[in-house]
Amino acid sequence: MTILEDLVEKIRSYASAQWKPLNDEDSRRLAEAVEKSSDVELLAEHGKALKYFDNSLVKESLYFNIYAVDSSSRVVETPYVFISVTTGSLLSRFTGKALDCPPISFITGAAMEACRFLTVIPNFQAPIGFEFDDRLKSFLYTENPVGIRYDHEYNKYVLLEETRLLTESYLVSKSLEDGLLEDSILLVDGPLLYPSTIEVSTPYSARFDVYKSSLEAINEDRHALWRSLRNRNTLAIGIVKRLYRSYYLSMCDPLGLGVSDINDEAYLSVLSRSVAAGEGLRPYFLGPLRIRTTLSSSSRVDRIAWYVGIPRRLYSSRTSLTLYTHYRVEVLGDLVDETVLKPVAYDSLNIGSLLPVSIIIADRRARRISSILTEYLVFSMGLDKSGFHQYLTI
Repeated sequence: MTILEDLVEKIRSYASAQWKPLNDEDSRRLAEAVEKSSDVELLAEHGKALKYFDNSLVKESLYFNIYAVDSSSRVVETPYVFISVTTGSLLSRFTGKALDCPPISFITGAAMEACRFLTVIPNFQAPIGFEFDDRLKSFLYTENPVGIRYDHEYNKYVLLEETRLLTESYLVSKSLEDGLLEDSILLVDGPLLYPSTIEVSTPYSARFDVYKSSLEAINEDRHALWRSLRNRNTLAIGIVKRLYRSYYLSMCDPLGLGVSDINDEAYLSVLSRSVAAGEGLRPYFLGPLRIRTTLSSSSRVDRIAWYVGIPRRLYSSRTSLTLYTHYRVEVLGDLVDETVLKPVAYDSLNIGSLLPVSIIIADRRARRISSILTEYLVFSMGLDKSGFHQYLTI
């Protein structure tokens, strides 16, 4: 991986010759994308929105064409440079076929070509002429999807979200080119359309419009990819685990709780306690909901979603620990058929897992690749191993 050594040497040569630090603490403040929509509709009768998994959804179907895609990012930051390593994997646990960014052959040194997986932002006043050559640029994310250059003022949390989404889009696009995703099911870790609403505890950045337009551009590309998959008879299914960022259930209130503006995680916590007290610990799903999103092109796109609850243990507990694992399952279009849940149940409930195993494997593979690259990068920069944890964030 001489590319990383060349990159480090390039940065070190400029930093040692002319280092005038540029620190912008605003760029490191937590910024999160939050899912909100005023156009959410419950497509089932209120009394029939909650159902329990039975054998027809769990064990009567066989699926060997399930793929999953996930990404991982890690950060190495010193007083003079911010470097993010973004990797991704698309794979099938049934066939063993996989596509990685960067490919394993690049990590082992067998190949010199790779996708973009690095973002480098100097934290010093770079002299005139500070540019990476074309060979290094081919591995770098240098600007966001609307052409704004990544610099020391760009929010680092937004940057990491963008590069992860771009890496996943690259893997799906590359898989289409290679004919890998045909007559298949693709499980996507996260929403199929990413929210463009950015929230922080205190408004601080004049770049919110930039972040919003960037995420909207990513959504346009992702929407086109999901449509291309449907043309190949492949269905993309989003698996959304971070439900504290979404506020869809309280908008349509399928349980008639009479609450407003609470996140989906809190809403489902109330439901799961009620289910555990009345029916015992049984896997259930809630929905379907229709979530309508307007893209930057003014086109309106529907997502159909169900919320899945899977018990963490066989027997009720008297502790305050959460009894269920919850996540949202969503598809694009008007596919309001519960059979959408079958491949998800097959990849999770059918083998005793809380989450789809394909997603777990893709996540671990992407994390392992990012860990290898980051560790190599840290040692190339001469950072002390005993302080390794100081330079990593996930």
